[in-house]
Amino acid sequence: MNKPPPKKFRVGWYVLYTKSNYEKKVYTLLKNRFDVFLPMSKIEKQWSDRKKTLEKPLFKSYIFIHLENEKDRIDVLKAEGVYNYVSIKGKPGMVTSKEINIIKLFIGELSDVQLVPFEICIGQKKRINFGPFSGYDCYIIDYDGKEKVIVRIDSLKSCISAEINKAHLAELC
Repeated sequence: MNKPPPKKFRVGWYVLYTKSNYEKKVYTLLKNRFDVFLPMSKIEKQWSDRKKTLEKPLFKSYIFIHLENEKDRIDVLKAEGVYNYVSIKGKPGMVTSKEINIIKLFIGELSDVQLVPFEICIGQKKRINFGPFSGYDCYIIDYDGKEKVIVRIDSLKSCISAEINKAHLAELC
């Protein structure tokens, strides 16, 4: 009787699902052994006597991890605070390097970066024509009276929004 061939491991970025509020702890546990990415957003909180800027994970309960082999994939699941890998239709959810780089650019170059629900990623499609995102296509939404760039990250079924000057957007041909 023939056995089916073993599934080939796919090297790349996987999405870990963590316990609530464990993102930073899991990141700290894994960062010395693996290439991990925990995108953070800065949020300004106003108290009655002061303002304070806090850093919160951009994707609640998600950490991105680049894996090279099946053994590492299994070992990561043993870390405290890790539930499992995010899966889509029964297969581990993977994110492309291009999508990781877009997230890094957004949080590194733009202010007021926040996650917005996938359902509101509607509107006119444009191309950014200035700065580090030049050449990227985006969707525009009217959000709190400001136009914001939406970069769809399809493998996560999420969108990222950030403020960008309207003058830096061009029509698509």
